[in-house]
Amino acid sequence: MARYSKTAFTFGPGLRARLRQLRQRSGLSLRAMTVLMDRQSPGAHAQLSRLERGKMPYPTFNFVMDYLRTCGARVQDVADLLDSYLSEPPVLRQKGDARMTELLRRLPEAEQRAILDWEKATTERQEERAAAQPAKKKPRVETDRQRVFRIIWSFIHANWNEVFEQKLYEAMLKLRAEVPRSERKCACGHARRFFGILTRYYRHEARRQGAFERVRRQAGAGGFSERVVAELIAAATDAHHELALSGRLDWQPTQEEIVKRRGHAPKVEKAETRLEMDELAPGLARNKTLSLIRSMAVQAVAARLDKLRLAHHQGKEYYYYWIDRLIPIADEHGTDSAEWQAEVEATVPKLHDPKVAREAAALIAGVFNRWKVKLPPKPTDAT
Repeated sequence: MARYSKTAFTFGPGLRARLRQLRQRSGLSLRAMTVLMDRQSPGAHAQLSRLERGKMPYPTFNFVMDYLRTCGARVQDVADLLDSYLSEPPVLRQKGDARMTELLRRLPEAEQRAILDWEKATTERQEERAAAQPAKKKPRVETDRQRVFRIIWSFIHANWNEVFEQKLYEAMLKLRAEVPRSERKCACGHARRFFGILTRYYRHEARRQGAFERVRRQAGAGGFSERVVAELIAAATDAHHELALSGRLDWQPTQEEIVKRRGHAPKVEKAETRLEMDELAPGLARNKTLSLIRSMAVQAVAARLDKLRLAHHQGKEYYYYWIDRLIPIADEHGTDSAEWQAEVEATVPKLHDPKVAREAAALIAGVFNRWKVKLPPKPTDAT
């Protein structure tokens, strides 16, 4: 006896009636069916009876196929009923629709109409959106050969970019006054396109010159002056010449280098990122020095409070919060300014002992004045 999938499913009343007709047409009784189906266990004919009466809601596929084969049935005998059954929605969706129908019956008619109109409008919008969207492309599967090729070229490009990004950084330093910060990324992008044209293979030199002219026109249309475009081209050209003279254009990574770095090419800092870090460096250094001054002020105040045996619940932590407010004021206006005096006069009455508070303010001012010479100059705002 052939074995089929054990997947269970349900049959409608029409198909169950058709099963009985097929058995009666073949002239077989239920007990004869059990013998031919090799199902002679006790109660086997009762299972067939429950199938025909619809009392077996989830018969297995194997069971139904054995039944049809024993009756001598063909596909066309049940094709119409199978098509109607397969066109129905899944069982879980049927149960959900029935549940929603039952809930709608409990609502007033006006609310029923409103919900149905909303559901119809939502469905139409989803269908319109799906029709307007282009079909998604299948994700590209990378072969082993393509992956090796990509890894090798990533190492080669990193080797080239090490020289090119340095040349571009030097050019952008010259053009800092002419290229605003918001346009640096675009300008560097044009320079990288120039460099890519130089390193790409062209069968005819005229095609290379045509590509150069297209990028040059795009850079000019983007608002960059001729001097800026010339400097970007010079940076790309100088990098290409240096690579050609040093032989790095023909360099290829060895297997040991790729394995050592686990297939990850060395990262090369971009020119615009280096410019931004250069501008942020003075501010970072100044903030670091201010943090050190703040730490020394905290140590001085904490030593004085410990000498006075100030308990924690008497507001010792408030002095530390006060230091965080006084240090920026001293950095911005100085310890002899009106802003400093206003902050001291406003906070002293709030602390537990005005005398101790004024001593703490004097300690903070002394620490700041002693170490302010170590502060780097304030950075100026770049354009």
